[in-house]
Amino acid sequence: MLRLAGPRRAVDLELLGRQVRRVRRAGRERSRRPGAAPGGAPPGREEPRLRPRAHVPILTGVPRPALAVLALLSVLVVSGCSGGDGDEPSSATSSATTPSSLSPADTLVQTALTQLEAGDAAAARATFENVLELDADNVYAHYNLGLLAQEAGDDALAVKHYDAALKTDPEFTSALYNKGIVLETSDLDAAVELYRRALAIDPDLAAAHMRLGFALLHLGKTDEAEEHLSTGVRLDPKMADVKAPSYG
Repeated sequence: MLRLAGPRRAVDLELLGRQVRRVRRAGRERSRRPGAAPGGAPPGREEPRLRPRAHVPILTGVPRPALAVLALLSVLVVSGCSGGDGDEPSSATSSATTPSSLSPADTLVQTALTQLEAGDAAAARATFENVLELDADNVYAHYNLGLLAQEAGDDALAVKHYDAALKTDPEFTSALYNKGIVLETSDLDAAVELYRRALAIDPDLAAAHMRLGFALLHLGKTDEAEEHLSTGVRLDPKMADVKAPSYG
């Protein structure tokens, strides 16, 4: 049973329509600027990563199904290899440790991410599978194998790996968010709950607000949908021109 945020009030469809048109108009104006990335697709899944719970910057213009849209393209270091409190992404250059400080599994994870960055998904997949032979519960290997399966259209395998990552780290927001995208066409209510869980951990995930808002709108929860869509655009104006996913 979905819980609505705030008091119930009459649905103002005209107001919502004006807001959506204003948001899309602003996005089209931005897209005409020199160097602007194309928009228009629903916010998509997050990119390969090595450290859970890092704040995720959103970039525009990557169409589904390659990476879906508004996806992250950042190389993050293995947990324990960065300075600070872990709230922000760290570059491999600034935060890397000496090779001897990494476990064999962590070294393979870094190798696999380098392969992904180079566009060799098959090699990366094989390397992540080798990681699991050394460490069957490795959250980074499971997460990235889930992402690779999701990109390949193997939803069942993607969910299997995301579940394994979440078993090790229940607060891994990227796995929650990506699993939500996988489930949108088969179990939208479950996807909604996954987006809620991700936002309970990190309320500033703009793409999760957008996905949740569109899902709630489809389910007829217009008031709460409007709140999440507005929040998503406020947190990241690049979300302004995205369109609702297809749930069919």
